[in-house]
Amino acid sequence: MLSRFIVFRRWRWRLMMLLATLVLLGGCANTWSAKVTTFQQWPADAFTARYFIEPPKDDRSVLIFQSVADNVRVALGAVGLVEGDNTSRLVVQLDYDNPMQQEWVERYADPFYDGVYPYGSVWGGFGHFGGFGGGVVFGPRLVTVPTSIYANTLEVTIRDKANHLAEIYRVRVINKSNSDDLIQVMPYLAKAAFTDFPGLNGKTQYIKIKRNHN
Repeated sequence: MLSRFIVFRRWRWRLMMLLATLVLLGGCANTWSAKVTTFQQWPADAFTARYFIEPPKDDRSVLIFQSVADNVRVALGAVGLVEGDNTSRLVVQLDYDNPMQQEWVERYADPFYDGVYPYGSVWGGFGHFGGFGGGVVFGPRLVTVPTSIYANTLEVTIRDKANHLAEIYRVRVINKSNSDDLIQVMPYLAKAAFTDFPGLNGKTQYIKIKRNHN
C-alpha cells in the first residue's frame, strides 16, 4: 500500500506540474511584453520630414544591421514617417544587443530532483504548518533559483539636421527572454519603440503586443 501511495503521489505531482506549465504557456503565448523608455522633443514640422537610417560605425554584421533596419522602417512607416536619402532632414541611429544576465526567478520545487516535498499531508497526517492534513493538499512550494536571461535591447535615436543634429527622439526597448532570440523578437522591439509615438518625454511604460503566429 505504501509503494502504491508513493507512485500515486509522484504521478499526481507530475500531472500538476504539466497542468501548471500548460496554463503558463497558454497565458503567455499570445502576447509579448517589453519595457519602453522614451525621451523626446519632437518638432511639429518634423512629421513631414524624411528620414535616413545611418549605417553602422562599428564592425557589427552588415546583414544583421540591415535586418534590424528593415524592422525599424516598418515601424517608422506605421507612424507616418517616410524614408529618403542621406540628404534627408532626420537621421536615424540604431543600436541593439542582447547581453546575457544572471537573475533570480521563482519556480515550483520538484521533490524528486530537489529532495524537497512541497505539499502538506494527503489523506491525513501533518501538513507544513503543523496542522492535521485531513485529506487537504497544500499547493506546491515556490523556490528561488538562478537562471540565465537575455536582455533583448533596441535603442533608436533620431537627430534633426535642421537643429545642428540635436536629438529629438530617443527610445530604449528591453525585452527579457530565456533564449537567445534577438532577431526573432526584433519586429516586436521595433513596433514597441514607436507605440504612441512620439509620446511623453521621460516616460517609461510596459507595452504588450499580440504575437504573430503566422
